Amino acid sequence: MVCVRCICVTPRHFRDESISRVGGTVPMSSSPDWSERHRSAVRECAPQVPVLTAGEQRSLWHRIEASATPREVRRARWKTAVAGVVTVMAVGGVGAATASVLSARTGAFPVDAEDVELGGPGERLDPGAPDFAAVVEDVTTDIRFPSTASRERALSWEVESLSSDDNPALVSTGALRLWTAGHALCSWSNTWAVALRTDDAAIESQAAAVVVGARDWPSITDTDPDLANESEFDWLPGLEAAIRSQDPAAARDALDGHGACLPGLAPELGLGKRS
Repeated sequence: MVCVRCICVTPRHFRDESISRVGGTVPMSSSPDWSERHRSAVRECAPQVPVLTAGEQRSLWHRIEASATPREVRRARWKTAVAGVVTVMAVGGVGAATASVLSARTGAFPVDAEDVELGGPGERLDPGAPDFAAVVEDVTTDIRFPSTASRERALSWEVESLSSDDNPALVSTGALRLWTAGHALCSWSNTWAVALRTDDAAIESQAAAVVVGARDWPSITDTDPDLANESEFDWLPGLEAAIRSQDPAAARDALDGHGACLPGLAPELGLGKRS
């Protein structure tokens, strides 16, 4: 017996309905050989599909995207923008190439709008350089974290992740600053959730104000000012709404799957747990 979904096809069906295992055809619903019995079986097997609200649809698509598109894939759009950098370095001569070996600062910038779209704005940094960690610290100093520990954890993770390849791809300061802003918002959201649970009104208010005001951070507006369409930060409005409504579960849903919450940054929200 061969079962396809819930319609069971026996050897008798192959003989009587002229369905061949090899080289034959399965009758379509318009065929005379397609009986009411088949139609009835298909109708009975059809699953019940619930009607989703607009919010439920967005949440579903976010979960699908998160499971099908890992964080590294989202980043690939900006880590592949190497061609323009190579062009600039070639034009700049040996000096630029030598500088890239000694320092993460290559002196190379996007050559056109397409290069910005592919790799993000700002200088292209070399994660393989010995001073990459120091440069990362320098270019992200304006991005606020709730604690020194959370900042160090986020930056250390970025440095390790970006420099782990034998020949790491160059990364723009714009992309790096945007990712760091996401880690900061994850950390502030965790601080807010803890304060909400412990009735610490002062800390809750401070953390909420930081998150709600984050869309004006240069680290976000320089790269992603619209927060719309295929925005890297299309989750921020949902996080703002969750903070305003004092809903930790909604905050978790907004942050989940977008790569902002690294290990150890949001244990209160159940995100970024250490393995």
